[in-house]
Amino acid sequence: MKTISILLLSFLIVPNTFSQAFEKGSNFITLGFGLDPYEKGFKINDGSGRRNTSLGPIILAYEHGITDILGIGRIGVGGAIAQSFYTSKSYYTNQNYEKKKNSSRTSIAFRAAYHFDFGVDKMDVYAGIGGALHVYSETEKYDEPGLLYKTKSVRVGGGPSVFGGIRYLFTPNFGVYAEAGYDISVLNGGLVFKF
Repeated sequence: MKTISILLLSFLIVPNTFSQAFEKGSNFITLGFGLDPYEKGFKINDGSGRRNTSLGPIILAYEHGITDILGIGRIGVGGAIAQSFYTSKSYYTNQNYEKKKNSSRTSIAFRAAYHFDFGVDKMDVYAGIGGALHVYSETEKYDEPGLLYKTKSVRVGGGPSVFGGIRYLFTPNFGVYAEAGYDISVLNGGLVFKF
């Protein structure tokens, strides 16, 4: 308990000076929550019913600064892992028919970013490119009178990504971030830890 208290105090106590937010040799861990570009939750009421819901992606990422100043910034490389969950239910009262689908997407991304040095100590603005591998898992269940049908499938996909974002450090080790682009998530944000 004492160790946890000391760690929390080290994140929350703000010293008088900051070093540059992104430097060669610096390490960042981000933990965030995003909007999924592939699924939306919705409901249709027309005598039948359908409801789709989604959660995530929940994103954990790491980045390491690898260069000194190049032009107006520095380069960092790293990776991310993300998890999303989806549920779809359809029910038709006139046919006594139910369909349920549970699926998930696990993403593993490799990324490189250019961090612009605008001379603001607490702020880190960046843009980058990368690629991601996505593993989709799906289970479908159909329930009708006299018939129960269940299928499972797994497929793998992938593609490039382009993104941009900003980090703001409240202390030398703790802050928040926001990111947008064509990536694991169209928009995500959360906490950032620097060490």
